[in-house]
Parts: sequence; C-alpha cells; structure tokens
Amino acid sequence: MAVNTDLTKRPYQTERMTQNELRELVLCSVNPLYFIRNYCYIQHPTKGRLAFELFDYQEDLINSYNDHRYSISLLSRQTGKSTCAAAYLLWFAMFKPDSTILVAAHKRDGANEIMTRLRYMYESCPDRIRAGVTAYNKGSLEFDNGSKIIAQATTENTGRGLSLSLVYLDEFAFVPPRVAQEFWTSISPTLSTGGKCIITSTPNQDDDQFAQIWKQANKRIDEFGNETEVGINGFRPYLAKWDRHPDRNQEWATAERAKIGDERFRREHECCNYATLLKLIGENGEFEQEIGELFETIDK
Repeated sequence: MAVNTDLTKRPYQTERMTQNELRELVLCSVNPLYFIRNYCYIQHPTKGRLAFELFDYQEDLINSYNDHRYSISLLSRQTGKSTCAAAYLLWFAMFKPDSTILVAAHKRDGANEIMTRLRYMYESCPDRIRAGVTAYNKGSLEFDNGSKIIAQATTENTGRGLSLSLVYLDEFAFVPPRVAQEFWTSISPTLSTGGKCIITSTPNQDDDQFAQIWKQANKRIDEFGNETEVGINGFRPYLAKWDRHPDRNQEWATAERAKIGDERFRREHECCNYATLLKLIGENGEFEQEIGELFETIDK
C-alpha cells in the first residue's frame, strides 16, 4: 500500500474513484478493524514506520469500543492501548459525520501524545480514504464532514458545555480523586443524551472513580442469575494482562520483576492493586486481607 506524502487533504475535494476504490471506502466506513488493518501506520520506537498489525487482544479491544456504548478497560502497561484508541477515534471522526470527540488524559502531555499518534495515522492515509481537514492543530482536528477531535487534560470542567458524541478517558485511574469525581459528575449528563464513552487505565487505587466504575461494570448478573454483557452501570468491562501480548513470555516477566519489583509488577502488568482488600474465610470465620499481604504470605 502506498503511503500518502501530503500531510493533510484539502477540504471539500471531489474524488474520482474506481469501483474497487469505492468498495475499499465502503469497507472502511462500516468496519473499523478493516480500516485499521489496511490503512493505519504507527511509529515503532525502534523499527520506525510500520503498518498497524493488531494483536488478537487489540482486535477484541477495538470491538469492545465499537460494539458497546460504554466501554471500560483495565490494561497492562505498554499494551498499545493509546495507539488502539487513536486509530479508533480517527475512524470514528472520519466516518461518523458531525461528531464531537473529547480526548481527556490525566496530563496534557498524555492527551497531546494521543493526538500525535492520531495525526501520524491520518497523514499516512491516502486521500481516497481520509476526510479533508478544515483545522489541523496540536490539540484539535476538524474535518470537512463536520466532525472534530479535541484533546485536553482532565479537570473538573473539561468538556463542560460541549455536545459530545464520544468521550475517551486515558489513564483515568491517575486523575486526582477529587478532580475525577467532579469531572465524572459534570460529564455524565452529556453522555445520557446519547454519547459514547471509552475509559482505559492501569490500576491505581481501590476506591478512585475509575475503580468504582470498573467494579460496577463487573456486576453482570441479572435478576434471573444470567450473565450479561455489560455491568449494572451499562459499561462493558475488558481486561488484558501482560500475558495477552504475544511478545511477552515468562522470561520477559522474570526480567521485568527483577527490574521493578513484585509489587509494581503486579500493579503495572497484572492489573492488580496491591492494596485491594479480599474477603477470605479462615478457621475463625470471615476476614479481610490486602492482596499484597496475601501474595507475601503465599511467597513464603
């Protein structure tokens, strides 16, 4: 596939397409996985420009985003969650006209990094597939189909006053608790009017706003005892630990544990908060113990 050499496509251009090119455009418009597999490039830290070849768990992640109005994902570090999100958001903006998409990260640099990846994918896409742009800035993109993407740091007032079609919250567990709570209170009414919400993070605390949403999303038993796809809050939960990555094995895990220690490895790569309380039953009845303490007991 030829890589586009122009950074952006001029808005409101008329395209002449062959029957095959029109077929490709239609396939991209109805299937984000087809678009990502065939037309998205990424910048690998050591290998440079590469076609975005999705791993199996990344395909599952994209499907979770696309098939559910609300999606929350608990993910190991360095699993490509930001890159997956950038690709999906680009697809959504280009093929869902008049959409307003908010990218909110716990720091402004994180939001800008997602936009950098998104712009790289857009710039590599051929004109016959991509939409024209009317504004192309570091923190925002606007397309000639009426869609726009806005990137901001998460604050109490982020997104307030916007009519949002999709909200993406990156590393939401690391937003300061009071800010996260105020932000969620502010943004929820916007979502109730029909917007989609995607939340991704590695774990942090056991009682932060992310953890509360995650716990409710995992309560998926209905009144008849049947398991449901989404939790009681409407969110579809998705979990991917380090071993879902095809390039990681026990040798990698052993080396990583040696570098960062057991506690950080369990939190960063096994998606386990060391302070999470478990209810256990012993000889003297039911008691609570932190996961970290339990691991230490087992290791002995």
